Amino acid sequence: MSVLATAPQNGGVDPYRGRSAGGGAGRGTPGVGGSIALAVIALVLAGGVYAVAIWTSFGQLVDQYVLDAVRSSSAVAHVPHLLTVDAVTDPKVWLVAAALAIAGSLIPGITGQSRIGPTLGRTAVLLAFPPVVILVVRFLRDVVLPRPQLHDWIVETSNSAPSGHTAAVMSCVVVLIAAAPKWLRPVVIALGGTWASVIAFGLIADGWHRPSDVVMSVLIVIGLGALLPDPHAATAAPRGIGVFSVLAVVASVVATPLLVGQSYADTRQVVTAAGIAVVVGLALLVYRPCAYGARRSVGRTSGRGR
Repeated sequence: MSVLATAPQNGGVDPYRGRSAGGGAGRGTPGVGGSIALAVIALVLAGGVYAVAIWTSFGQLVDQYVLDAVRSSSAVAHVPHLLTVDAVTDPKVWLVAAALAIAGSLIPGITGQSRIGPTLGRTAVLLAFPPVVILVVRFLRDVVLPRPQLHDWIVETSNSAPSGHTAAVMSCVVVLIAAAPKWLRPVVIALGGTWASVIAFGLIADGWHRPSDVVMSVLIVIGLGALLPDPHAATAAPRGIGVFSVLAVVASVVATPLLVGQSYADTRQVVTAAGIAVVVGLALLVYRPCAYGARRSVGRTSGRGR
């Protein structure tokens, strides 16, 4: 019999492992195997984007065409500060995000669902994730991943893939999703996905990055983020959480071009913003932090209760 189907004798409740061993604790949160699989898939896809968009003539042409089309028209109305590239380097934004991440990730320890020591450890890992990702992406961009000049007229051949700003924003969103209780994660997906998508579009509209740079960063962050610990792994996911997550992605895909359309008048810009929102939304839809050791601990608890 599976250890997941065997409940402890103390009423089926483990004060440090969620509601019950047989009640679906941690449902919807992958273990190490699933997280590694997601990480590998996302990173392979990022490599594929790099190979096609940067190392093929056709890929460079398409990438450059979208860049030129999007940056051809400046914003016709004021863009709110929180939705601009400047927000990425605003200390206030990072302080608020850190405070929210700390508050959310500490909930299991405060409520007794997890021991305080591991809870603090998981919180520290989440807080360290954005700066680590930024360093990794910068190293890849500046040292590992060259951009060949396959067309003489494409003068901007400086290494710009992957995008550091996109990685910073996406890593912040991924951490907030992991730190949020499972019932709240669709809301974070909707708001965070919209925020990241609009800023990623702004990077293209301002001429900082090509679409491939942005897409690569999204995939790299999702891949590395899949290895983050889930502070709420012991908590059962609410029923219908998958449906609400899909609706959150739909809301983000709709909201992003609407917000961009308030400041940019070119149809190509709005369409590009929608495309970025689709990429970001799908990435966040499949994203899950990892439930390290949750099932193994449930099994040990069940065995002691026999």
